[in-house]
Amino acid sequence: MARKTQSLQLVQDATMERIAVSAVSKVGVLVPPWAVLGLEAAGGAVSHAMWGAPPAVTWAAAGCTLGSTLLTALTWMATHRRRMLGRVHSTATTASATTWFTVATITGVTADATAGALFFGGATLALSWNIRTVIRAQGDGDGTGDALGSLFDRAKEQAGLKGARVRAVEVTDHKVKGQMQLPPGEKTADDAVKVTARIESGMQLPPGSVIVARDEDRADRAHVTVSDPRAIRRPIMWPGPSRPGGSVDEPLRIGIYQDGDEVEYRFVGHHLQIMGMTGSGKSIGGAWNIVGEIITRTDAAVFSIDVSKDDQTMGPLREGLHRFETGKAGAVDLIRAMHAAIPERTKWLAAHGYQAWEPRCGLTYWYLHIEEVPKLFNELAGEDEERLAEILKEIRSAGGSVILSLQRADYTQIPTLIRSQMAKMCFGLSDPDDVKYGVSARQRKADVEPHEWEDHYPGMAYLDGKSVRATHYAMPLRTFSWGTGSAEANAAMAAHAAAYPAAAKDVDPFTADLSHVQPASATVSAPATSANAPHAAVVLEDEREAFAAEFAELLGDAAEQVIAVQHASPQMLQRKLRVTREDSLRLLEALERKGIVGAAGDDGEARPVLVAADDGTETAARLRDNGDPVTAALRTEDPDPAVIAGAGDPIQEPTDAEAEGLVTENQDRDPMTPAAARGLVHDWLRHRQQAGRPSFTASDAELTAVRNRTGNGRAWTYKVLKDLTDRGVLRTDKSGSSTTYTIADLSPLDRDDLGQAA
Repeated sequence: MARKTQSLQLVQDATMERIAVSAVSKVGVLVPPWAVLGLEAAGGAVSHAMWGAPPAVTWAAAGCTLGSTLLTALTWMATHRRRMLGRVHSTATTASATTWFTVATITGVTADATAGALFFGGATLALSWNIRTVIRAQGDGDGTGDALGSLFDRAKEQAGLKGARVRAVEVTDHKVKGQMQLPPGEKTADDAVKVTARIESGMQLPPGSVIVARDEDRADRAHVTVSDPRAIRRPIMWPGPSRPGGSVDEPLRIGIYQDGDEVEYRFVGHHLQIMGMTGSGKSIGGAWNIVGEIITRTDAAVFSIDVSKDDQTMGPLREGLHRFETGKAGAVDLIRAMHAAIPERTKWLAAHGYQAWEPRCGLTYWYLHIEEVPKLFNELAGEDEERLAEILKEIRSAGGSVILSLQRADYTQIPTLIRSQMAKMCFGLSDPDDVKYGVSARQRKADVEPHEWEDHYPGMAYLDGKSVRATHYAMPLRTFSWGTGSAEANAAMAAHAAAYPAAAKDVDPFTADLSHVQPASATVSAPATSANAPHAAVVLEDEREAFAAEFAELLGDAAEQVIAVQHASPQMLQRKLRVTREDSLRLLEALERKGIVGAAGDDGEARPVLVAADDGTETAARLRDNGDPVTAALRTEDPDPAVIAGAGDPIQEPTDAEAEGLVTENQDRDPMTPAAARGLVHDWLRHRQQAGRPSFTASDAELTAVRNRTGNGRAWTYKVLKDLTDRGVLRTDKSGSSTTYTIADLSPLDRDDLGQAA
């Protein structure tokens, strides 16, 4: 009895007393069989005194026999819904009692045989009923108790669940789990979920004590869990990593559920949205606990972006991260590099027979974590925002997931298409209208209320994802705390990250290239790459040879695409190959020279395909082998890619004014590669920064002189400035028709120059 009372931690003292009283009252259930036995003996004595002498005894015996038969048959029929044991037990008890009453009417209660039958047989029947009562109360002898069922019986009619029953199936120190059986055809599990608050009211329990979840196998059943909602309202200290040195495919331990179970979250193959108001604990409770577990796994790498709070949130984790960007320039560079690498990872997986990432497949699993993602979206240019959206769509196939953290996930903060792809982790909210943006559809049906916490219980959350059990998606959890104060927590996390540094992991070349960390031992052979793969150039020593080889590979891909669909246009190549418009035009010109496509039509865009679809594979292979010497020889940045011409178009001589301008700007220049030309601009920007003159316009005299040295036109200048702005190196200020550029962050230029030197 004491064990049962301790197990049902339903919080309030009054509740515990009520359960204890309910349990003690079970003793009273043992009395009725013995009371019936006494009434039976008294009734037999009275019957014998009145009708035990001839000739009345004959009629009395006949009447008792008939009554015994009818009552026994009625008992058998009335117990048809019970299990066979209960049905047989009830019928045998009725038959024995009525038979003894008949015999006692004839012989009297004091006859030796009759008294013996009453003493031994009656006592046996009474004890058998006592045993059944105790077993029912103890839940088949496992100690689970039926106090839960008794409490539910008091509440079910007020909750509109008449006819429903609850049976306890498990009791631990922190929870009571039960199974609810609803009237088939009348009620469903969803009906019970909707009235959870009324069930708690009828059972006189605190709000949040009862969690009702659907049984995935039966619509007329539901899982019921009763636990103490106060158990997770106090901080729970981080117990250490759950599976250090294991695979990220194994569950992450990120907190404790209200019922005392550990939150075992298998975070592979899907994305996660973490939402919560300021002060709800979403950064520490969500990012720290999830990322803190991930970095302890040998086959995972975390790339983090926070352009809002700099080092404040993820700084202590820096040593465990494979890359951490706090500025726009670095964030853009990471997004572009990851976007370019994803197709190469999927190709590698396909070439090695994998449909998706698997443990020990040879690739490191990627996590892209973005803190306060709305600010990043505001900072990104349109093309980079599209790249980030494509990363979310494609990274799962390449072995990766995305973690997005924000305060309110409505359409003004994050694209709806992106939000719809995310699993949900929702911390405390201040507005009930925000709940629909932070929780899943089934959590909304369960009427979860994270707005009730506000900032009173930071670290409490709801979690719903692929690996979350049906009994727990609507149950609150508490993430782990890393210290009693910020200083202690930061020190604990920094020590943890230092114990699992990113630099100590063996990673594949894709990960090493993206993180600027060389793998301790390469586990993957680098595949052949196309022009948009950032690590292709390191394989070839000569820059011109590298460009020719890359373009040959890309040209083969372009030929394969246009021949397969029998359509060739810049837009199609941009979309399929994920290249710039300039590169798509360059590819079409090369394909025209090779006789694969014809000249552009009236719209100046679409071109006829001159090779049959059946010859696509052979043609593409030939182009990959031979490439296009013309493009390799004429490798320059196109000053105006909108101006195009076919192989057979006549060459127009420049006007006198154009010729004079060309001589004035370019007469003394030396041939310069695009990389060298851009390097000249980079050096000029550093000089401006050191001189304390960070602002300029596109027509600045110094910049014009730099452009003249490179041999490029004005369009090239605008193209370079736009790219540097998109990457966060420059920021713009438009006043009327004039645009002023200001140097913001030169660190990406250092990475560019370092890569070229390598």
